[in-house]
Amino acid sequence: MKSQPTIVRPCGYMERYSTSRHSLDLYHCVSVTGRYAVPATRGSDHEGLRALLQRAVVQVVLEQPMMRVGIVDEDKQSTSFVHIPRIDLSEHVQWFGPCQPNTVDATLSKHLSFHHSQPWPEIDRRPPWKVTVIPVRGGESHSEIEVVYSFHHAINDGNSGSIFHSRLLEALKNPAEELPGLHGKELELLELPLVPPPQHELVNSRISWPFFLWTLWGAFGPSWLKSKPQVVPWKARPIDLSQPKQTNTHILRVPAPIAAKLVAAARAHSVTLTPLLHALITASVSHQLPASEAPTFEPCSPVSLRRCVPNTSNFDTKNTMLVLVTSADHPIPSSLTTKLRESTDENDESAIWEVATCVKASLDQKLASIPHDDPGAMLKYVSDYHGFFRQKNGEQRSNSWELSNLGAIDGGDDAGDWRMTRAMFSQSASAVSPGLSVNVAGIKGGELTLTLCWNPSVVDTALVGGVAADLEVWVPKVAGVRE
Repeated sequence: MKSQPTIVRPCGYMERYSTSRHSLDLYHCVSVTGRYAVPATRGSDHEGLRALLQRAVVQVVLEQPMMRVGIVDEDKQSTSFVHIPRIDLSEHVQWFGPCQPNTVDATLSKHLSFHHSQPWPEIDRRPPWKVTVIPVRGGESHSEIEVVYSFHHAINDGNSGSIFHSRLLEALKNPAEELPGLHGKELELLELPLVPPPQHELVNSRISWPFFLWTLWGAFGPSWLKSKPQVVPWKARPIDLSQPKQTNTHILRVPAPIAAKLVAAARAHSVTLTPLLHALITASVSHQLPASEAPTFEPCSPVSLRRCVPNTSNFDTKNTMLVLVTSADHPIPSSLTTKLRESTDENDESAIWEVATCVKASLDQKLASIPHDDPGAMLKYVSDYHGFFRQKNGEQRSNSWELSNLGAIDGGDDAGDWRMTRAMFSQSASAVSPGLSVNVAGIKGGELTLTLCWNPSVVDTALVGGVAADLEVWVPKVAGVRE
């Protein structure tokens, strides 16, 4: 008879948001990828390199409680995290064959597209995370390796992926002499992990009566009593839960010199990178779609709630992997999209900077108000999470697209030691959220990577290809790099 797993704690409201999406096959995983420069003394010893990386992964697992739990009852309202007493590392650490430098991005894109389209197997007995390694060959040695950390969104948020790589880099530089419980490819975990509390316990979100009533009215008020907006933003095709759950990816690299100038250009206009990239995407989609179909847009940006955790909390928000996230909407006035469309001078960037300023204003407003009157705090009033998502079938999507910016990871600067030279961020194309996500990650002082993720049944691939092509041209131009 199969033994029952030991419950660590019930899933919180935001965690159940992700477990229910996963159980309904609506959203699968998040990935943060790091390219590591391998020290010259390590690159030619392929087996030694594998063993070293496995030990480094185990070192991170032993310090991160959320990497040591599984999930039970995803199809129920009583979903819980459970203790995983033994991890078979052969199921969680996978090596691909080596790639040439000019083919690694194509291999990565293919792998990410596949992985983002697959649900996690047997999550009651396996922690829902995986590390995939793709060596980049330099002669006979592996000069670099791509390390893909993929995870179920209920155990980690995007920032957790950055933390994983920061801690992995530290483990590679300073390996532990002893790793308790490691026997070959098996990691025995006898003690229950001391997991952090859920988001709603860590962050004190106050809900005002006007916000509470307005949210309920938006969710349950009869449509015939609601006023119709004068201009309806474009949000791709409506939600159709019968469509294939497929994720396509496109990787766009921004070299370090251009990335630095892009950030400087944004600062010179009193905005940050996130509003500027939103503005460039708005300009691209505005030029590709007619005003009759897309009079305006309302994108969104995930926002970390780590800053909202009180200092009295007994865990390190900078180094602990968990879920602490909300989202900010950015309604863009139709007058600005009209201005973008009417701009005939390709050297006139004023409309782009106006849109960036508009997005920054809405982002600043959100940052000033959190954690109070936050929609995520309303999840505690959802009694049936699966029904919550099923009833969205046929509805308009929440936003035009999502832009998620992880920021820059410190990759180290010792040329003779382990260091990260690139970071990438990607995620599943959600069946119930924006059909397109643009995911941004970088290395401090290094290059920037934009990964576009979309479901071709929701957003036309030609449109996404146009966005990618425009960004490839406009990013250097806005950065002030002239050919």
